[in-house]
Amino acid sequence: MTDNVAVQITILEQSYTLTSPVGKEEHLREAARNLDTRLKAIKDSGRVSGLERMAVMAALNFSAESLQNQKEMQVLEAALSQLDTKVKEHLDPN
Repeated sequence: MTDNVAVQITILEQSYTLTSPVGKEEHLREAARNLDTRLKAIKDSGRVSGLERMAVMAALNFSAESLQNQKEMQVLEAALSQLDTKVKEHLDPN
């Protein structure tokens, strides 16, 4: 069983107490700071009003970035695999 600890975070000047696995508290705080920064940027742009709409926009932005990162990771993995094959060919030419 994983031990959890309470972690206090603030998003858009609203405090929340969440639980986090022991040792992962800073990761949760960093994620909260990242979300807070994104939501403030969306709010300051003036293009989206309402907390729910801002949250949806932030979630869509995070999702799009995640998909882009996955695609980039696939490209890097393919390049690494090709490089690995070339290295093996040079080390064992038989």
